[in-house]
Amino acid sequence: MSVGSGLSSLRMRLVIGSVVVLGLANACLILGDASEDSSSNGGKGGTGGAIGDGSWPDGPGNGGSGGVSSGGGAPSGGGAPSGGGAPSGGGAPSGGGAPSGGGAPSGGGSGGSGGGSTSWTLYSLSWATGAWSAPTALELAWTGTNAPPSSGIASVVQLEHYDRLLVFTEAGKFHVRSGSTWKTPVSTSAKFPELGALVPRATYHVASPTAIEEGITIVSNPTAVLYTYKADDSVVFDQKVTMKDEPSPGPPQGTGTVLWDFEVRDPTLYLKSADWYLAYFGYADGKIYRFDGAFVWTAASMSTMPMFAGKPNAPDPSKMRAAWFDAKLNRAYFVGPG
Repeated sequence: MSVGSGLSSLRMRLVIGSVVVLGLANACLILGDASEDSSSNGGKGGTGGAIGDGSWPDGPGNGGSGGVSSGGGAPSGGGAPSGGGAPSGGGAPSGGGAPSGGGAPSGGGSGGSGGGSTSWTLYSLSWATGAWSAPTALELAWTGTNAPPSSGIASVVQLEHYDRLLVFTEAGKFHVRSGSTWKTPVSTSAKFPELGALVPRATYHVASPTAIEEGITIVSNPTAVLYTYKADDSVVFDQKVTMKDEPSPGPPQGTGTVLWDFEVRDPTLYLKSADWYLAYFGYADGKIYRFDGAFVWTAASMSTMPMFAGKPNAPDPSKMRAAWFDAKLNRAYFVGPG
């Protein structure tokens, strides 16, 4: 099987309820129910560890090519991707430096277009060290002409193949930062007409490890809408599906509400380890769900997640409303009113 056909197959493998839909590849993933906490049976991932096992993201896990996240298992009809297998290494790309979504304040005043009566707060996590930077007001991070508002953010995603930060607002606007410049915002419904009146609650992607291609999945439970996002900022509609709750330990995509998500990939692990792709989803049920490149789910309570619990400057994950990962800077970002 070629790499390209492997990706296409992987994209079709994830099952939501009884409907096989586009899942992972070209940059798209659809995910989904859980009421049981699997944190006590954390996996045996490599550098990144597994959520709930006390090792991720601030220390090595119990790595090894044979490690499998216990309590996970592939969704029905799923299975491991060709050449994938169990996690054997960390999923965090190398990098460092200053935060891309903000970090050190570089300006002042109110948030960009759309304003906002009270600025939300921006939090930044070093993936390499597990340390949180001092939080800052979002209005100090997103500045300049056409910048998004400093509150009312619905979802955010950072693309990798193209230097784009995509920001959706509760007010129905879509903002794009190309490099350091914010483009003129447009109506979300005009750019993504298939969404209709839905407000994006999570937007996630999987940058292709073999081609310069990005796909995004926009989620407003229980609806997921998949697009291909082009380098010229045009979009191509792929499909729209209704998600269903998955067996534990997957998230309640059909009946629950996602609060935020971010995804980390390491293309050097593609076809070698399931950790080549790791997606994290915070849900309103108080849990964080992780999905890897082998379709294995794990889950843990927000209050016990090592990423947040007891960490100086860490936010309350239940109060966050958007998150994204910057692979170049090796950082995860969160924004919310708390």
